[in-house]
Amino acid sequence: MKKKAALATLAMLPLSVVNAHADGDIGIVTINYLNVRNEPTAESSIAFVAKKDDKVLIKDSSNGWYKIKAESGQEGWASSKYIAKSNSDSLRTSTNKEKQVTSNSLNMRNGAGTSYRVITVLKKGQKVEVISESNGWSKIKYDGRLGYVSSSYLGDVSNSTNKSKTKQVNTTSLNVRSGPNTSYGLLGKLPKGSKVEVISESNGWSKIKYNGKDAYVSSMYLSDVSQSNSDNSSQSNDKKNTDKVVNTASLNVRSGPGSTYSKLGKVYKGSKVTVLSESSGWAKISFNNKEAFVVGNYLSTSADTSNNNSNSNSDNSSNNNGNNSSSSGQVNGMSGISGAKIDYKSLSYTLESHISKQVEKAVSGGNVIAPSNRKSTPSPEFSTFSAQRTSSFVNASSSDIEYYLNPKNFTNTTKGMMQFLKINSYRGGISESSLNSYLNGLSSSVFKNQGAAFINAAKKYNIDVVYLVSHAMWETAYGKSTLAQGQTLTSYKGQPLSKPVKVYNFFGIGAIDKSANVSGAEAAYSNGWTSVEATIDGSAKWISQNYVNSSKYNQNTIYKMKWNYDYTWHQYATDVNWANGISGIMENLIGLYGGGSSLVFEVPQYK
Repeated sequence: MKKKAALATLAMLPLSVVNAHADGDIGIVTINYLNVRNEPTAESSIAFVAKKDDKVLIKDSSNGWYKIKAESGQEGWASSKYIAKSNSDSLRTSTNKEKQVTSNSLNMRNGAGTSYRVITVLKKGQKVEVISESNGWSKIKYDGRLGYVSSSYLGDVSNSTNKSKTKQVNTTSLNVRSGPNTSYGLLGKLPKGSKVEVISESNGWSKIKYNGKDAYVSSMYLSDVSQSNSDNSSQSNDKKNTDKVVNTASLNVRSGPGSTYSKLGKVYKGSKVTVLSESSGWAKISFNNKEAFVVGNYLSTSADTSNNNSNSNSDNSSNNNGNNSSSSGQVNGMSGISGAKIDYKSLSYTLESHISKQVEKAVSGGNVIAPSNRKSTPSPEFSTFSAQRTSSFVNASSSDIEYYLNPKNFTNTTKGMMQFLKINSYRGGISESSLNSYLNGLSSSVFKNQGAAFINAAKKYNIDVVYLVSHAMWETAYGKSTLAQGQTLTSYKGQPLSKPVKVYNFFGIGAIDKSANVSGAEAAYSNGWTSVEATIDGSAKWISQNYVNSSKYNQNTIYKMKWNYDYTWHQYATDVNWANGISGIMENLIGLYGGGSSLVFEVPQYK
């Protein structure tokens, strides 16, 4: 997130359910919005705003005014003409709901926000009484104490009794991780059609059994096992295998369809292999009577091939990291994307010089890192915002910065190469329906059927649509963050609004790390982002003008958006893992283009 001055204070609306804990009448608000003031006069300042049908406790009355108390605990005076009394005992009864903690540990705070003090830490499976929910926070009662927790990590108690369920992978290759977000380590990959045992699901991630141990995958890439698929095993076995010939000097054989899988051995030029199937640039072959994988481009249907590739070791050898200024073809992480072009940009400064600049920035909190992503021993902690995590960040060390800044640490995988994809042009080839298929699979509904909005914005402001979607997914935790779900403002720059306004922010624009929800919502209001479509359009325009297509900054890759040697103050995010995180989502979406012929990558080469 970028550091920007806070624009104003976010006023939260009170909730619609009340538990009466004191003697008095229950009142019901009868107009859409009712100003509740600090004193029983129209000239008094507004304490908060109540909504129609809100239930409140009437504590006192004076000259046409009621002193009321909302369930949130807020008190004030409101005109009695807009509150209807009801003495029904049913209104006094509690409508609280029991839920349970779904994360391994959950901070219970004394206020609705990460800046409030932690009262205690709840453990997974513990049950709490939910009194109310607002703006992503739940007011709860636990062990006789009141407090607040993030609503995202609470689930229905009934869900705990669900048995594990078998599902299957619906994408070409699915990353398996050690924890429930993209910052956790990669344990392996699952090919399309693989069946997995889903133990539980939470916040868009599924806990599964992988090699006998607990692991995590993105839930959107799992589907229920269909009857048609389970009955087609005999039909698929009738497909004929194909014999092909290795057309490069030597070709790595791997245990899975990606360069991160372990190397099982090599096959050499002229060798015949039996190809069982092909997908996303990888061929499944029979190797030593077992299934294995090789890059499909280095196989030909005939030994009389014109492809005289002289590389000594294809698939992830280092010999393609040459210093040529422009190269067409595959190097390292591009093995799965055929036809893409790679440009090498020579820089006038050294990697060490750039590291020194970024370390200096880190001292003031300008470069931070989540503890799980560290490449060194910790430095002093401070809190910062990220929709992807709830843990505190720490100042990035020299070792941390050196790792994430050095392109050589990322050019050996397709995911890593996404950091260097040029995103300053719109590419056709992705349909609205295919993008909607992805968006509609998210657990959050805010982006449902918004494929056209992303495509139109990318086309209008000449930026890559895969990048645009991936960036939004990263910043909003796939649409589940408070900023993405929409926040209601009742004041701006200290002045009450004539009516509450709901605003959205999908890219963290204007959000300060330590008060992201407040400042991000106020920034959205100032830009008029009051609908999902307007927010996507306006954000794309802002990013295009200020970063991707800026003639001054020319930050046309996510690597350059994060790392800027000449203008270190003009970097999109403080998190050093930011570009690496987005690149993982881009890797999953890049296949929507169908081929790599229009993709151009720019890899920096330090002096």
